[in-house]
Amino acid sequence: MSSSDTILHSEEKITAGPGVAKVKSAGFVGGLILLLAMTGWGFAVGDGMQRFFHGYLVAFTYFNSIALGALFFVLIMHLMGAKWSVNMRRIAEILTQTFPLLALLSVVIWLPMLLGNDNLYIWSSEKFMSENHLVHAKGAYLNPVFFAARQIIYYVLWIGLSRYFYRTSVKQDEGGDDDATRRMAKWAAPAMFGFAFSCAFFAFDMLMSIDPEWFSTMFGVVYFAGCCISIFALMALIPLALQRSGRLVHSITVEHYHDIGKLLFAFVFFWGYVAFSQFMLIWGANIPEETGYFWKRWFESEGVMGIWGKVTLVMLVMHFLIPFVLLMSRHSKRKLQVLAAFSIWMLAWHYLDLYWQVMPALNNHHTFGLAERSATGSYIPMDLGLWVGMGLLFMGYAAGKFRNVNLIPIKDPGLKQSLKFENQ
Repeated sequence: MSSSDTILHSEEKITAGPGVAKVKSAGFVGGLILLLAMTGWGFAVGDGMQRFFHGYLVAFTYFNSIALGALFFVLIMHLMGAKWSVNMRRIAEILTQTFPLLALLSVVIWLPMLLGNDNLYIWSSEKFMSENHLVHAKGAYLNPVFFAARQIIYYVLWIGLSRYFYRTSVKQDEGGDDDATRRMAKWAAPAMFGFAFSCAFFAFDMLMSIDPEWFSTMFGVVYFAGCCISIFALMALIPLALQRSGRLVHSITVEHYHDIGKLLFAFVFFWGYVAFSQFMLIWGANIPEETGYFWKRWFESEGVMGIWGKVTLVMLVMHFLIPFVLLMSRHSKRKLQVLAAFSIWMLAWHYLDLYWQVMPALNNHHTFGLAERSATGSYIPMDLGLWVGMGLLFMGYAAGKFRNVNLIPIKDPGLKQSLKFENQ
């Protein structure tokens, strides 16, 4: 293959530059300060950190979905032998390197539970398990020790997979080993199986078990759809940000953004399809332990729609109908300002989707008589503070990885085709 010098534009900048050092420092400092401040606020509320843990879970599963989406992007592109995305793949590879940070952040969820704090997952309460026969039958799976062990297994798998593909790709930059592409394609198939099962069970553990009486085999797919929405939104925004700083201005064109827009549109539709299918099958079957999940997120009392029901209707319009209709247009996917706006839009509504999944379970302890009072008061600023703080930490950690490598895999055999890619 020709050297990268003859493929890339002579004035192309393929390194991140000194600005990422400032992003790294600002992200780490700002994120740590904000998370510590929210932790202090959580203690001050006096509810055993119940509100803090619920807000933390939303933020944590949000940023974990980005890393999982990035891993999926890397795996599926290798699995399909896609050439159009070669010049964008390194960005996803870098985002997968945030798994060690996320593994550390996951400790805040499972370590307090091992130490006896049951204010996040009601099934970790011995009293609740002994009095609730339906959930007691799930005790072999829903117990703090096995929960923590599963989280460790997930992150060992994700870190191992992400580092293999990242390091193999980066090493190819140095030596130009064309066979590295074949090896990564070979390992992408079994890796995809591991990804699929671990992603689904992570969603079952972290999010579905927040309401332990409820179960849905489709829930993992719904979370996976959110992972894909988040990564395809970022795969539009990050290259745009890099190009504004003078990087990759010749290598990534509107043709590549067009395909990213197609994928974003596809998974907006896919999310709507699987979310509605899950609701339709459960509501139609009308089994009490299944419909209770949606009842809690729809009605305040018999026949009276509550605040979460209104949120559901708003989310149907904002998370699905509007982006589905407007992203259908070829123009909206090729007009970069419009694509960027929709990407930011979807990232915001993906957060609300996870918020909708977690927060209605906030008063489970009060409902089952395990707490003297329900969690009251407006603590939305705490929830948003945890989201922003974790986001800054995530951004700072990722920025540190951007410093160390080329922004595109310059020796990948498919790069030449990628640079010349055009939509038909």
